[in-house]
Amino acid sequence: MKNLYLALSALLFSVSAFAQNTFPAGGNVGIGTSSPTSGLEVHTEGSNVNDGALFLVGGVNAGFGGGATLAGIKTIAGDGGQYNLFKVQNAAGLKFLINGLGNVGIGTGSPQTKLDVAGGITASGESHYYLGSYVDPLVGAGFAIKVGSNGIAVNGNSVFNDGISIGTSTLPTGYKFAVNGGVIATNVTIKLYSQWPDYVFKPNYQLPSLTEVKTYIDKNQHLPEIPSEQEITKNGLNLGEMNKLLLKKVEELTLYLIEKDQIIKEQQKKLSDQELINKVSEERLKRLESFLPSLKTNR
Repeated sequence: MKNLYLALSALLFSVSAFAQNTFPAGGNVGIGTSSPTSGLEVHTEGSNVNDGALFLVGGVNAGFGGGATLAGIKTIAGDGGQYNLFKVQNAAGLKFLINGLGNVGIGTGSPQTKLDVAGGITASGESHYYLGSYVDPLVGAGFAIKVGSNGIAVNGNSVFNDGISIGTSTLPTGYKFAVNGGVIATNVTIKLYSQWPDYVFKPNYQLPSLTEVKTYIDKNQHLPEIPSEQEITKNGLNLGEMNKLLLKKVEELTLYLIEKDQIIKEQQKKLSDQELINKVSEERLKRLESFLPSLKTNR
């Protein structure tokens, strides 16, 4: 009786266990489930590697073929003594790989860093790229790039779109380049599209009189055409335009000096002529004075 009980128990256990699996001649196959909804459906429990739905011992290659083209996914592949955790390839070659070191390769089978891409990268929407542990000699530890509809922001400071801003995330309207901070350079070239003031030396240029300039200065407390202190405080200094205006004032000043020099030369000539006249007159006067004693004697 005892042996019969043991036999029935074993039979019931095997039937119960088999009922959890289904292996039909056609249709879906289920392991750990009696109602598979896909070609192969595996149900398992556990959190360890050995408890996984698929565990391979010995041969470590497991793949999903792509038909005659041999395209598909190759997982846990051992290459040269190193295990690749995940691998995607087709007839054209390797497409994607995660090796045992945790390096990810896209388009390359030997990634040397955590992400190694052989080809271009396209991102859409508000994309972010962060390099947290990398230490750059210029920007220091950490580096971040954000790509969005407004352009590219580097560490939240620089924006590249219709212009560039450094030290600030805003670009003032009407400007292509903005810097919040100091700038040092060994050479700066400013190309002006407006007329360079060589026209000041043209014969038809109307040079303002110094009286007109003095009247303007007395009224406005700054030179004509030069921005006032209030304008500079509000709008800043346009280096290209200011250099042009300063050159114009230097050229006008040169014309004033040339004019004054001509006047001085004319005055000096008149003075020299007058000195010559005075000298001749003095000599004549002396000669006349020399005749005075004889005139007195003859009387």
